[in-house]
Amino acid sequence: MSTPLLTVDNLRVTYRVGRRRVAAVKGVSFSVARGQCLGIVGESGSGKSSLARAILALEPAATGQVIFAGEDVLKMSRAARQVFRRRAQMVFQDPLGSLNPRLKIGAALAEVLRVHGLARNRREAAAQTAAWLATVGLDAEYATRFPHELSGGQRQRVNLARALCVGAEFLVADEPVSALDVSVQAQILNLLKTLQTERGITWVLIGHDLAVMRHMADELVVMQAGEVVEHGRAVDILASPQHPYTRELVAAVPDVDRALQCRA
Repeated sequence: MSTPLLTVDNLRVTYRVGRRRVAAVKGVSFSVARGQCLGIVGESGSGKSSLARAILALEPAATGQVIFAGEDVLKMSRAARQVFRRRAQMVFQDPLGSLNPRLKIGAALAEVLRVHGLARNRREAAAQTAAWLATVGLDAEYATRFPHELSGGQRQRVNLARALCVGAEFLVADEPVSALDVSVQAQILNLLKTLQTERGITWVLIGHDLAVMRHMADELVVMQAGEVVEHGRAVDILASPQHPYTRELVAAVPDVDRALQCRA
């Protein structure tokens, strides 16, 4: 078996609430193989987003390790952390809130390229921006638009382009389609699947929709109150959940086929 791209070992995240420290993530461990998708599910407050942010060192962890490509993210030097920021990116739930409303799309992407030293001049930045927009299914003319002029799905495509343009090989997507219309959700999920297949992107998908996980995830982590209660192949867990909490989540998913049979 190949070495995992990401290994999380006994990760614990705590927050200060008044005079107490409350654990949001309680000793979570898992690994993600290169080119695979790991789904993390659980109800609101289960610690999914806190875990996601700690993986990318956007929030401090109390204890544990986050090993990415053989190096502990939590102990990286500033220079190593900057390289890591290019290799690992996050796609947030709110596509509009993730973009600067005062910058046109082209300027927003060009700024990222400039900060990371990936474009020597405006011409290079414009060419790369057009190429990355095409990668996520948008015409080059979208570079001249402001975020509010785009639909939710188009904005999320821009956010994906921004993550990919720095050379990211690992994405953490925190509820990436929950703010989108149902008709658009499938388009974005199919794009993520295409990026995984064609570009070898490894990613962690945070969510609560088990129908999405059934379609997207290779492995599944089920969280409750900051702890992992079940972990394994997504197809196995969803077909035969072992933990009572997982069984409740699976039972809550509407069975469309059964409903149609009952109506017939």
